[in-house]
Formats: sequence, structure tokens, C-alpha cells
Amino acid sequence: MKKIITFLFGAALITVNAQTPFPCGTDEAMKKEFQLHPELYQQYLEREAALAQEDAIAFQNGYGSNVKLNSMPPVYTIPVVFHILHQYGPENISDAQVYDQMTILNNDYRKLNADISNVVAGFQSIAADVEVQFALATIDPNGNCTNGIVRHVDANTNWPNSASAYAYTWPRSKYLNIYVVKTISSGAAGYTYLPGSTGASSDAIVILNGYVGSIGTGNTTTSRALTHEVGHWLNLQHVWGSTNNPGVSCGNDGVTDTPVTKGYYSTCPLTNCDICNAGVDENVQNYMEYSYCSNMFTTGQKTRMRTALTSSTASRNNLWTTANLAATGVSPLGSVCTPVADFDNSTNYACTNTNVTYYDLSWNGQPTSWSWSFPGGNPSTSTDSIPVVQYPTAGVYSASFTVTNAAGSNSVTKTNIITVSNATATYQSGWQESFETSAIPNSDWTINNLTGGVTWTRTSNAAVTGTYCMYLQNTSNTGLGTDEAISPSMNVSGLTSPTFSFKVAHAQKNSSQLDNLKLYSSTNCGQTWSQKYNKSGSSLQTLGTGIYQSAAFTPTAAQWRQENININNLLFSGNVMFKFVFICDSTTSGNNIYIDDINLNFGGVGMEENVLDNTLNFFVAPNPSNGQTSINFNLIEKMPVKIEITDMLGRKVETLANSNYEAGEYRINIGEKANYSSGIYFVNLKVGEKTYSKKMLIE
Repeated sequence: MKKIITFLFGAALITVNAQTPFPCGTDEAMKKEFQLHPELYQQYLEREAALAQEDAIAFQNGYGSNVKLNSMPPVYTIPVVFHILHQYGPENISDAQVYDQMTILNNDYRKLNADISNVVAGFQSIAADVEVQFALATIDPNGNCTNGIVRHVDANTNWPNSASAYAYTWPRSKYLNIYVVKTISSGAAGYTYLPGSTGASSDAIVILNGYVGSIGTGNTTTSRALTHEVGHWLNLQHVWGSTNNPGVSCGNDGVTDTPVTKGYYSTCPLTNCDICNAGVDENVQNYMEYSYCSNMFTTGQKTRMRTALTSSTASRNNLWTTANLAATGVSPLGSVCTPVADFDNSTNYACTNTNVTYYDLSWNGQPTSWSWSFPGGNPSTSTDSIPVVQYPTAGVYSASFTVTNAAGSNSVTKTNIITVSNATATYQSGWQESFETSAIPNSDWTINNLTGGVTWTRTSNAAVTGTYCMYLQNTSNTGLGTDEAISPSMNVSGLTSPTFSFKVAHAQKNSSQLDNLKLYSSTNCGQTWSQKYNKSGSSLQTLGTGIYQSAAFTPTAAQWRQENININNLLFSGNVMFKFVFICDSTTSGNNIYIDDINLNFGGVGMEENVLDNTLNFFVAPNPSNGQTSINFNLIEKMPVKIEITDMLGRKVETLANSNYEAGEYRINIGEKANYSSGIYFVNLKVGEKTYSKKMLIE
């Protein structure tokens, strides 16, 4: 799991510290859209000017003279659809987590939230019941039955911030579309567009699964993120104005009863919060803040949102109509839906006669009966909802699944989903691989192309020895493309000081590119894996410090490096497999990578390396930077971590961390908490008793 900590940069992910701020990417996304479509920006400016004038008049009259609002129903309903993009990981959140989020959303917009009583006295009189409620659709655009939660197996769960990713958007005139994803490439935890600021397909909310609801992958602290994003979708700005960055300068949101403010970033001063205008406290508890004590909208914000819902801009005025509520099945409610069959299994690799658990992941309707078929398995059929199966013979196996309820049945078959290996290792003595014998994949090597595009193959144009090596043409890959190459099994039991070595060649296109290579080992036929090696960016490249190559990389003999991995912890293991995992840079295609001369060495003399050195993957990027950069490192177990920034004279500038960190990948963003003037600094990372240092240049 990747853990990302941010201190003051507005569009960054966060999942570790419960008090770190919610980073919304709405304003950044809109700016990019306006660059592509200047006409939208001009329309946006005109609408904002008109709204500001209307708000000023409404404020003078106590927000009671708005004819548009008075002509609307007192409470109206918005049909909602959740699109869950996943690859069978935790990002495939449960229906229960979505239902929990819907409860939170409705409570916040109807002023029924339990913490409404915590609103400070100065704002109690204007804390508003927005009189908007949200309901999951029960009829889809084609007239089919739905529960409003649609699941899509899609690599875009690592959201690329591109128009093509919005492949599932239902008509915006009928539904509020919410995409739930695993990661967002911009670093935001969520974002959307104000009405009329984007095209129809991208007029949706995108949010990380960990910011949905308070259960499952969500938590109470981040459960108001969707309340915030829906506010943008209903035409609210951040209370400090149209940027993603609070705390920078005083600004306003075009709503008169939200005082001018700089905004608050993970802090919640409820008294003496009159930074911009002496004697005028700022609305720290507003849902459009980053304060993490948000619990209210103002009457003026209510007016602005309801005005958006009476406007034809982006078809918001059709959503709550009686005809649309009937068309989307919100009123009256639709009937029970036929489930859509789907399932997952506990592992894609197993030894013979070990347990493999299958899980029902059906959606759209609740099944009442289950029927499984497991060719080659024991049992070969089952009616359990969570069956456990063993495979007595090595091979590659498929499974079929049917679910049924009162509305009907649905079936799915998945082919070649589990590879079963003999418990006895393929190789009983020393093992070497130079890829000279045959192309891959073959009887020894399994190749998994997890995200499409190009993957590991064999080439004859760059081997360090012999004719062939394994390579990945990464110049043709896309962001976060992930590819695995799994070795045959080996018996290392009873051997002394075994080491695993390989040769690698890779080039960075530029200083900020972060292609990543990892190596794992497994002692149970691939059911679980332990990390042995992790390098990316400048640590992975083999050209030399500060040397880059933008063209497709083909190494010379001098551009290879041998990596030596100590595997003493695998002593006495009778069945060991190794797995290379390459992950393309998250934002762009990277450069090619080559592997050759893999060797399981049983002597290990002079080849031991510290496991922490091989797996820490410590780097600072971008470097040089303008002050917005990040410290990155990886832990394979819980360890004490201390991070200090010092200047050229060794004087401490800032301490960023000093506590125990769980296993995981970390990115700590350096922002404006300390005053970084131009110059050279040192990032000192102490893990356990060992200290690592990197030079950091601020331009």
C-alpha cells in the first residue's frame, strides 16, 4: 500500500495521518480544461460575474428574495450512480461502503449531521439545510434494472486524468456520476468541475476509494470529501477562492456570507481566526475548507447551489424533475435487480493440494443462490457462497459461476485464472538463466501483462553475454503499466549463504522519470511474495549520475550493472520462485529495461548486500525543483524513521518525521511549512540505526 504524506501542497494524496488535509484537485483540473477550451473559460467568467451580482442582492435581502429559489420544490432529489473502477483489489469497495457514503452525504446536505451542534456561535444562524437529497438510481440509461453501483474491471482505476478515462459516464442531465478509483495521477484525492466547465462525458466526480464513506477502505476523518466535491459540482468554490492551495493569500468564493479567508490546511482554529479582516472570524468549519472540522454550509452557499440546479448550464435543472426521477427509478423505487455474476479467488498461484478460496463479487442485485464449477478441482462443484477448493494435479485451471435471485440468473466463466505448481521444485541444484534456450513465456517463465500494452519478451539486440536477454520496450508503455516475469521454482534447502544475482540496464529519459523495478521471492508456489529489491528513477538507471537518454534505450556492454541480492532468509526453503515486477512511470512512457545473466549462486562469497539498501528506494523528485518536491522511500517492515532537512552548513531547517512507520511505500511532500530559499540542502533519512543522505537543489 502506498502511503503519502503532504504538508502544504494542495494536490497530493494522503492516507497516513488522520489530521492531514483533504487535497482537492478541482481548480487545477478546471484550469487544464480552460487551456484546452478557452470558450468555456469565457462563459465561466460571465456566469461568475452574474452570480456575484445576484448573491450581493440576495445577501442584502437576507437571501429571501430569490424568485428562482422560491419557485423550486422545498426539497429535491438528485439521482446518483457510482462507477467503481477496480482490478479486484481493495479499491473494489463494498455496496455497504457506498450506502454509508450516501447516508453521510444526505445528512450533510440536510443539516442532519451529528456534529452540526459543534458549529461555533458566530455561524449557527447561517448554518443551512441545503434541502437537497441524493438517491441511488434504480434504472440505468437503457431502462435496465440497477442498484446505482456499477463495477468496471479497468486499469484506469489508476486514474490518468484524461478524457478517455470517462468511458462509463451516464447522461449528466439524468444522473450525478461518481467514479471511485484506486489512485489519481495528479496526486489529488478527488476532483470535479463546476457546471459548464467541461464536456458532458467528464462532468463527473472522481474520488479515491479511501475517501468514500467511513467504513471499509474509508474512515471517519476523510468521509466528508464527497460532500466537498458535490459542493463543487453544484457550483461552489473553495471558500478562499479559485485555487487548490489554502493558506497562501486572502480570497473569497463569490458568496457574501462566507467571510474572506486564506483557508485552513488540516488545522481548526475556532477562535481568533480573523486573519484577513480583524474582528471578522472566518468560516473554518465550512465543507468547502480543508480544515478537517467541516460541518456546515452557509445560507449563501445554499442559494448558490440551488441557483445552479435551476440553471440549464450542464443540464442541472433536469436532474430533480418529476419526469427524471421516474426515468431513473428514484421515484417510485425500482424493483429487485438480477445480479451480475463476478468472482475473485484468494490467489492466482498455488501448490498442489493447498486451499484456494473463491469469493462472490456479484453486483447489481443480491444473489440468493450460488452455483460453481471447478474443472480439475476438489470439489469440482459447489453451492457455497465462499467455496474452498484444492487442486491435486499441477496445471492451469478455469472456473465458472452462476448467481440467482428472484429477478433472474447470470453466469460468468474465467479461463486460466489459477496456476497450480508441484510442491517439488523444478530445479534441485544451481540455476542460471541467460535466455538463450527459448523465447518467453515458456515452461520455465510466466509473463503477466497486468495493464495491457507491451510486456516482457526476449530480444537479441542487447544481451550482455550470449545472444539474448529479457527486455521490456517501455517506450511504448503507458503510465503505471505493470508487468511481471515469474521464474521457475528452485530448491535452496540446506545450502549455505545463497545469493541471487542478475544484470540490469536501464536509462532515464529525464531527471523526474520514475520507472520502477522490484524483485520478490515466494516459498509457497506464488501464493504470497516477499520483496527483495526495489529501485526506481536515478537508483535504477545504469548510465551514470546525471546522464539521461530521451531516445529508446539500447545498452552497450558498459551500461549494464550487476545486482546481488542476499537471500539467507530463504535457507532451508525447498521451493523458491522469484518475480520481477516493472512499473512504468505514472505520468508518461519511460525508457526500455533489460535483464540478463540471472544466477542463483550457492557460495555467496563477497556478494552479500544489506536488504534495506536493496529495498529502501530512497530518492527526492523532482530534483532540482522550485520548492515543491517529495521524499520517497519504501519499507518492507515496520521501522523507526527520522527525516531531517539541513542546509550546506549542517544547520537543521526542518524535521519532517520522527516516529515508527509501518511497511509500505511513502511519499512525503515538502511544501511551505519551512522557508526554503534557493540553494543546496541535504535530506537525511534515518531508518533504524542507518542514515542515508540525498542532496536537494532548490532553484
